[in-house]
Amino acid sequence: MTVEAALPRPLPEGFLPSGCSYAQQDWPVLARQWFPLVRADDPLAKPRQVVLLNLRLAVYRMPDGMRIGRDMCPHRGLPLSSGRIEGEELVCAYHGLRFGSDGQCRLVPEKLAPKTADCFRITAFPAVERHGLIWTCLIPEDETWMPSIPSSEGTSPLDGAVSIFKLSIEPLSDSQKELALNELHRLLKEMAFGGMPNSLLSSGT
Repeated sequence: MTVEAALPRPLPEGFLPSGCSYAQQDWPVLARQWFPLVRADDPLAKPRQVVLLNLRLAVYRMPDGMRIGRDMCPHRGLPLSSGRIEGEELVCAYHGLRFGSDGQCRLVPEKLAPKTADCFRITAFPAVERHGLIWTCLIPEDETWMPSIPSSEGTSPLDGAVSIFKLSIEPLSDSQKELALNELHRLLKEMAFGGMPNSLLSSGT
């Protein structure tokens, strides 16, 4: 595991995203979990917005690795995902503030004087690469901690399309049970489009 971002600036105590659809007591519990956001080999030619637990994040690639920050410029709150990458800096599309890999503002245009670069810093979150994905945690307990995941060595690489499903937390266990039926679904699909699958054929049929 590699932590590619600096220790993130913590969100304020009791923070909830604007328009949060989660119960106040549930959000911080979920925010302490790790979630995959993008594929590690995604070139990310420009910053991309990803919404995690109702919080808008900007995911972008710098020369030294992937970065994840709150999708809100600390100057006027405009989405950083509408900006661009120039060399080793993320440039805000609105006033042109420039941020380095550590999230610290490096340049403030003269028209914004007397504000200085030290006044602005992106709220950053850890970017961890594992199993071909980039993971993050909104309230990390430790910058190097992440649940152990069995090695994928010797298995097929992750590939295919990304699907988004909106599920409530309550029936999540039922949804997990559905995973047990995946093999049955595959067999039924083979039967529908290609006849009886060999795995169901035996000498007694």
